[in-house]
Amino acid sequence: MSNLENQLDLFHGVVLTQDQEKEVNDWVKRQATNAAENQENVNRIMLMLDEAGFVQGKDYNSNFEIHEVTCDREFGYSYNNTNYEYEVTYLNSCGNVYLKVNTIHEGKIKNYNSTVSREGDKLMCTSVTSQYRYYKPSSLLVKFNEHNSLQNSKLNRLNAEDIAIENIITKFQNQYPKAEVTRGSDYYRRSYQEFPIVKVKFESGSEVSFTLGWSDDLENVRFHKKHDAVSESTEALMERFNNQKAK
Repeated sequence: MSNLENQLDLFHGVVLTQDQEKEVNDWVKRQATNAAENQENVNRIMLMLDEAGFVQGKDYNSNFEIHEVTCDREFGYSYNNTNYEYEVTYLNSCGNVYLKVNTIHEGKIKNYNSTVSREGDKLMCTSVTSQYRYYKPSSLLVKFNEHNSLQNSKLNRLNAEDIAIENIITKFQNQYPKAEVTRGSDYYRRSYQEFPIVKVKFESGSEVSFTLGWSDDLENVRFHKKHDAVSESTEALMERFNNQKAK
């Protein structure tokens, strides 16, 4: 070890043995190799996206970068008391390639970044596919466009539902001025998918809820649930059924 290296080690507060110096140098080299491999992988992904028809800046982007870091790092192993701390300067890589995926946030379409990973000549972005699998870049482009288009359609549907609910609330408020008419939501038991409802609660505590109509006729509401606040005995129920008119 040279006098200059000895002086540097004294400045660091640690005098390295030959084995320790090799360990540090090997680690620094591995970081440089990892950074170069990560850069190559990012370049490959971006090329595959370009060739498939994705447009950089519009459909995807990258925040990958390589920068130099200087910090104290622990080497060796604590279990056999060979661990030591040493200041190293090395190349560090961070970031990735991501698709600019549509999502609905506060009633508007927003983009969020979804990472793209590569396996051979295929790519994966789980935010735009229904399966955790790798696709050909051209197939991923189809999935990407379908997803973003679906989000736009969903937003249009939500806006139409919002207008319909307001109109239905106004209608029931006019018909039943003493009732409390509000919007709410329920969900399908199998899929747990949420859907909007309109609730009409009367002074007695009885309540009826409705769901929106099908297709474009959203304001043609359908009965959903009811709650009768007045309990009825079995005898009274039987008598009421007995007095109902025959069909």
